[in-house]
Amino acid sequence: MIHVDTVRDSKVTLREMTRADVDEIARWPRFAEPELQWANLDLITPRERDVYYDRGRSNTTRKRFAIVDRKSRVIGTVGLRNIDFFIEEGTLGIIIRADEVGRGYGTDAIRNVLAYAFGTLGLRRVLLDVAENNLRARRCYERIGFSETGQHLGPGAVTYIDMVIYKQTFLLQERRR
Repeated sequence: MIHVDTVRDSKVTLREMTRADVDEIARWPRFAEPELQWANLDLITPRERDVYYDRGRSNTTRKRFAIVDRKSRVIGTVGLRNIDFFIEEGTLGIIIRADEVGRGYGTDAIRNVLAYAFGTLGLRRVLLDVAENNLRARRCYERIGFSETGQHLGPGAVTYIDMVIYKQTFLLQERRR
């Protein structure tokens, strides 16, 4: 079992995802915003939920966690994919359920997964991409210490901003908190 220590003053904890968590995620309310449709996980059938769960557990280049609030409710998922221990980097991904966005849960979950990435996993940097028009997420990433490195076109000709945070930047930000 994977355990992630919680950073100081966190509203959430991260824990290994269970198959029951995936069933709960399948019942989450959906995002209405066009730019957030990717976050509406289509986990309709038990088979789709099994595949989603197994993909998160069986891939050695991926670590996925349930985000749990203080009331023990699963309110999101966060993780790292494309983990490369040779070049010491991974790519961040996060989804907070639609009716819990804007309450600071994402910020805390990201801080927790970064502490895990830079501590337990020994990574040197973490990457992400975010839709250019997802201003709320971009502000969150910038507050944590991510900086822009470029941009690219994604599906549907959506412009994505590429961002990175280095271990030293994260540790400095955490000391200042």
